[in-house]
Amino acid sequence: METGKSETQKPETHDEARKLLDEAWDRAKKVYKEAKEQADIVYKEAKKQAVDKEAKKRADEAHKEALEEVKKVRDAITSEAMAVFSGFWKQRDIDTQESITRAKESGDLAKKVHKEAKKQAGIVHKEAKEQAVDKEAEKAAGQVHKEALKQARKDYDEAIDESR
Repeated sequence: METGKSETQKPETHDEARKLLDEAWDRAKKVYKEAKEQADIVYKEAKKQAVDKEAKKRADEAHKEALEEVKKVRDAITSEAMAVFSGFWKQRDIDTQESITRAKESGDLAKKVHKEAKKQAGIVHKEAKEQAVDKEAEKAAGQVHKEALKQARKDYDEAIDESR
C-alpha cells in the first residue's frame, strides 16, 4: 500500500504548509477508505467460505488485524504531515528569533558607535575651543561640534532603521 510522497517537503509559506497538510489528510482518507473496502471484500469472501466456527473466528481476527494495519498507515501519513506542518512553524519561530537577535545586535552596535562619535565630537570640540584665538573661531568650533552631533544622530537613526 502506498502512503504517498516519501521525501519530506519543506514548505516556504503558511499557505504551502496548510496545503500539504490538507493534501495529506485527503490522501490518508483515500488510502484508508480504499484499503478498508478491500479488507471488507476479503472478509466477506472469507466468511462465505468458512465452514466452521474456527474458520469464521480466524476470518474475524484477520479482518480486525487488516483494519488495524490500515489505521496505522493512515496515522503514519497524517503524522508525517503534522510533523511537516509543525516543523514549518518551528522553523518560522527559529528564523524570527534569529532575526530579533541580529536586529538587537545591530542596534547595540549602533548605540556604541553613536556614543563613541559623540565622545569624539566632544573631544575635538574641546580642543578646537582651546586652540581658538578669538570669539569667531570659538563660535565656528561650536557650530562644527553641533553638526558632528547631528551627523552622529543621523548615522545612528539610519543604522537602527536598517536593523529592523
